[in-house]
Amino acid sequence: MPTDSTPASAQSSAKADATARLERVALHCDATSYDAASAEPLLLAALRVRGNRVLTSGALVLRREEDGFPTDAGERLRRFIGPRPLIGYFLDFSAAMVERLIGGPLANERIEVSGLYYDRKVRSLSKSAVDLRLDSLIQDLDLPVRADDARGTALAAAMAWLRLTNAG
Repeated sequence: MPTDSTPASAQSSAKADATARLERVALHCDATSYDAASAEPLLLAALRVRGNRVLTSGALVLRREEDGFPTDAGERLRRFIGPRPLIGYFLDFSAAMVERLIGGPLANERIEVSGLYYDRKVRSLSKSAVDLRLDSLIQDLDLPVRADDARGTALAAAMAWLRLTNAG
């Protein structure tokens, strides 16, 4: 029971907001094409990252069924993401698919892991070309993950972010 004059529901909400500020969300969407204007999302995965841990057990995975995504998909995504910064590989595309599902823009900070990886490689390679393919990034960073679908790619992005920022 709270000992100060703040109602328990307000304390719970404040604690949830503080936790959300310490988390990030790794996001990836598999779609019918790579053209954000015409692609239809097929599978969308979102995983929270708290500190140096990827919270895989609480992943949100949404699949387009025969008739499209569940009617509450946009609201579920909006609640899951909240104010958290987004992490991803080819993140602008995945964010565009999410914005279509939630019916509006995402104002969240965006962290593109291929950009972080590129910055690291350029510092160490002098003028060599940098291979930004996801499978090359996974191999080079020695990540124990396979990016076979949206969930695997979101997990790879989260793990790469941890490795590249030395948070993991």
